[in-house]
Amino acid sequence: MSATAKDTMVHLGYLGLIPFVFCLILIVFDVRLFELSGHKMFTAYSAVILSFLSGVLWGNAIDHFSHKLSRNALILSNLFALIAWGVLLTKEGSYFSAIVMLSFGYLAVWFAEKTIRQSEHEEKPAGYSEMRGKLTLGVMIMHGLVLIA
Repeated sequence: MSATAKDTMVHLGYLGLIPFVFCLILIVFDVRLFELSGHKMFTAYSAVILSFLSGVLWGNAIDHFSHKLSRNALILSNLFALIAWGVLLTKEGSYFSAIVMLSFGYLAVWFAEKTIRQSEHEEKPAGYSEMRGKLTLGVMIMHGLVLIA
């Protein structure tokens, strides 16, 4: 991977936290935007990102197709996408359960991806696993803050 592509990966990864922070600010100050609550916007963005990460897990499973965990990762990637979809269908005001489900999804997709990559001794691209760990931690902290806000 060229330095430019790696830099882009890192920048986009961390820039992806900005909408979480923005929505958290809306929640704290009880501000609506486009007639949507900060909770609704946070939950929707989180569901989209969880779906995106499910696709990343799918890609990792395909890259390691011969591994015994590949089949499980493919199934889990679909399960996580369904969880994200289900969260989008929850009624307004059911944010506690939605945030808990999304948090579970983030931890589970991170763990599944990490397990496959470690079992295959996959270390490329350099810094990816560390970045994913930090981003997952950041996202989990923000989900926790939403639960107590």
